[in-house]
Amino acid sequence: MLNIKKLFKKYSGDMLSGLTTATIALPQNMAYALILGINPIYGIYASIFSMLTASIFNFSSYVIVGPTNMITVALYSSLNNFQGENYLQVIFLTTFLIGLFQFLLVSFNLSELIKYVSHPVIVALSHGAAVLILFSQIENFTGVAVSGSNVITKSWQFILNFSDINYINMAVGLITLLLIYTIPLLKKELPEYLLTVVIMTILTAVTGVSNSIPLVGEIPQKIIDFNLINFDWHLIGQLYTKAFSIALLGLIQTMAVLQAISLKTDEEPDFNREFRSQGISNMVISFFSAFAISASFSNTFANLSAGAKHRVSQFFCALSIIIFILFFRPLLAYIPVSVLAGLVIAAALGIADFKEVIKNMKTTKGDALIFWSTFTATIVLPNLDQAIYFGVLVSLVVVLQISKKADIEMLYYDKKDDDQGYHLHHVHHKKVDESEISSQQARVVDLKGAVHFSAADDLKDQLEEFFEPNTDFIIRLRNVRRIDITIIGVLEEFIDKVHENGGEIMLTGVNERLLKMFRKIGLTDKVGEGNIYLPETEYFAATNKALDFSEHEHEKKEKETDENN
Repeated sequence: MLNIKKLFKKYSGDMLSGLTTATIALPQNMAYALILGINPIYGIYASIFSMLTASIFNFSSYVIVGPTNMITVALYSSLNNFQGENYLQVIFLTTFLIGLFQFLLVSFNLSELIKYVSHPVIVALSHGAAVLILFSQIENFTGVAVSGSNVITKSWQFILNFSDINYINMAVGLITLLLIYTIPLLKKELPEYLLTVVIMTILTAVTGVSNSIPLVGEIPQKIIDFNLINFDWHLIGQLYTKAFSIALLGLIQTMAVLQAISLKTDEEPDFNREFRSQGISNMVISFFSAFAISASFSNTFANLSAGAKHRVSQFFCALSIIIFILFFRPLLAYIPVSVLAGLVIAAALGIADFKEVIKNMKTTKGDALIFWSTFTATIVLPNLDQAIYFGVLVSLVVVLQISKKADIEMLYYDKKDDDQGYHLHHVHHKKVDESEISSQQARVVDLKGAVHFSAADDLKDQLEEFFEPNTDFIIRLRNVRRIDITIIGVLEEFIDKVHENGGEIMLTGVNERLLKMFRKIGLTDKVGEGNIYLPETEYFAATNKALDFSEHEHEKKEKETDENN
């Protein structure tokens, strides 16, 4: 008895948070099933079995998994062409493949791939998905039938069929939205989604409006609907690219949730374990008539705010949903479809973050290009997976374009009047007056960062422009993180040119790793060991030594010339 009391005391917060989160998750996840165009019971199945599985394999004490707007609209967009007699089987098979890809990505340490999906792509996908969600609910919200593969064709269909609008249906949906935004103003802790569904179901039933609008209808009695997936290889061949892109999207969303949670708690995220858990969950739930899931922002933060302390809170959330279904299943049949559509639209509107969009617009031109191209692709292309691949492709093109520019600074130096050495002008050579540099005998090429083969042409052009006969050049390498053989080839050509035209080359800030490489490829023989300077503690110390040497050699040459004359 004492043990039971201790357990109750330990997990009482998790029980309460699980119950609270269930009041939000249940109506939301029923509504998400509408996006796919299937019975809301499948949203319930997805909630229950994903939470039960994740409560075993998850690491985080706060994360709640389940259907999410982003993943659901990705499924809807990708599988829209498969609607028909076997549509449910296609959804379950795709869900299994998504889980399999996620599990394999983690198992082979390839989940790092998600780091190559840039932030503007994620922001664009989420906002594009919000638009897709809105358009997916046009028929449920207004009663106007629309068809088409993208937002443009659906908009045109809506305009053509506008006379078919069901004003009662739309009024119910608008009141639903009004309640969702009004209830939190009365008291923040109230479960606005659940209360809205209850109020609108009672209101439409009492007023008789429910006789004029579509209702959810009968909900199957089964809590467990075991389903043997048909692994049709022909169908898998049609689905695997779509499943892979959605698998990546699910991991991206989970990563974002974990990062957000770590900022609000002292919990250190275990990405690999959470990713593996998500893969296992998606594979398992596909056999229980459920569709793909991910970590949910809204449910996770509701769970955290309600006082969750352990991952068992997710188990109590699933248990609460089961209890709701067992005791209130007959009443679910009377929920108007337009009410659930209102919940979906509210969730879609909640995605919009205009500050984040503006930030992506103003940061760099590359970020703006990635955002708008991905956003446009999301709402225009027939499938969201195509938009994901397109966004990643644009990101790579932008990155490659940036990497074509060598991070290089051309510096000049002057001798001080007090004979204390030299100071460097950090001014681009194009901006320096020719008359100011005519007497200067050394120029500094300051290379920075990772200089890749893609920047070879740009480096060659800049060195060509900076070149001057009978001049010594110092190539500063202190800030170089990585340099490849193509870049070294460009430098070798430049070294030969300087030598042929009466100048000397000195390499400064050469660390042990670079020195070892230069010795292997013979660059030290070309430059001369005496012209290579290791990095020193004082900033630009090695470069100043090289400048001293260059000036000394220049004075020596002038003296020899005068003697000969």
